[in-house]
Amino acid sequence: MGESTVHRTIRLLQKVVEDLNVDIPLSELERIGVMINRAMSAQERSFHTPEHIFDLASPEDPYITLAALFHDIVYFQVDQGFSPDIDKLIAPYIVIKNSNISLIENVNVNDRAFWGCLCVFGFKVGQLLSPFNGMNEFLSALVMNLLLEGLVADKDLLITTACIEQTIPFRKIDEKGNTPSMLLERNLINTCNQFSLKLTKSEIEYAVKSAVTVANRDVWNFCEEDVALFLDITWKLLPETNPSLRMKGSYTINNYCLALKKMEAFLYFLDPLTVFSSYKGTPPDEELQRMTVLAERNITMARKYLGIKLLASAVLTSLADISGGDAPMELFMGDMKIDSCNGQISDLLPEVKENPSVTIDQDLFNLLTFGRASASSFDLQNSPLSLFIYRQIGTDGLSENLILAKKMFEKSITNREFLLLLPRKVMKGIVAAGMEMAFTRKEILNAFLQELSD
Repeated sequence: MGESTVHRTIRLLQKVVEDLNVDIPLSELERIGVMINRAMSAQERSFHTPEHIFDLASPEDPYITLAALFHDIVYFQVDQGFSPDIDKLIAPYIVIKNSNISLIENVNVNDRAFWGCLCVFGFKVGQLLSPFNGMNEFLSALVMNLLLEGLVADKDLLITTACIEQTIPFRKIDEKGNTPSMLLERNLINTCNQFSLKLTKSEIEYAVKSAVTVANRDVWNFCEEDVALFLDITWKLLPETNPSLRMKGSYTINNYCLALKKMEAFLYFLDPLTVFSSYKGTPPDEELQRMTVLAERNITMARKYLGIKLLASAVLTSLADISGGDAPMELFMGDMKIDSCNGQISDLLPEVKENPSVTIDQDLFNLLTFGRASASSFDLQNSPLSLFIYRQIGTDGLSENLILAKKMFEKSITNREFLLLLPRKVMKGIVAAGMEMAFTRKEILNAFLQELSD
């Protein structure tokens, strides 16, 4: 019989304390497990959920499992705050002003949980925390230490805190040539000295290797063999960071465009070499190279996929703009529900004849045709409108027209100018289908269709 996520969370905690030879009452394990599950089950989350814990956990390794349980318990910008249990724990250590979080200046020198986390992360009192540079990871580690201090040995908490610290993603080598794992090693040595923890050199190396293992597991989707599975995770992240997409059936074309623009920009600047961590042979060089090559391939394909999706949404947002303003995505696209038998814009688009002069990336073509590995809560699994455009403009046309779309987003050209610069044959098909779907705007769109035909 399957178990609920609450039961699975508590059982993972129970296994950890058994492996670490710790005596914690079941009632306390229940309290902590429920707290973790409640935080990770917030309705705002779609990827960083309890299932992510279970994917990351390693039942044979208590440090990896404990890190998996706590590393995402705080996700301030997505959860729009803290759960009451977590807020009560960390409120004494932070100041929130205009949605910015800073660490307080004055902390009791005997507060080992706080100072230990501070030292492992290399942070300072009074520091402004950034969600892009370890804020959520630090506060998650602090929650763990505050809950387990005095119950779990300092050495075990130190190793697990190190594991959480390394899950701060996509960090570059610093100006002195230090990798994140090298900086962690230095911070662990400083922490041991500060708190008189007698970890040997080999134990510190073990801690860093464990941390690297956790960090790489946390971003394992980047080395998926199947790019459709990689895109699945990308689409699960979109509603987490774009609350409007959680409003099924009512989010607007502009909402969708904004989400795609943010994700496309992130992937455009993401360096594949920063995805995976390494430290003294962990992982082995061959494995690290394999993972990095796959990450580069997945990121490259995701850029193309997001590019054509963004171009298609730019067309829709421009059509909406010239015909009456922003509108729900469904007004132009039709029913966005999974396996819908109701009308969709794809039913109205004209057939596309193959053109040998158009260069097509077969992998991208397949993604648009057959879709990501699974359906999402807010978007079609496949991409009929994007496919319609891509089959006619190809890879070269995608690059050229995406530049135009970005100029439109930047207000360098108007929505109308953007539409008139796109290939007329493509636009005629979309406008003709769009005026049937958005029938309340048929008169205006029909006039624009006539303009395209002149």
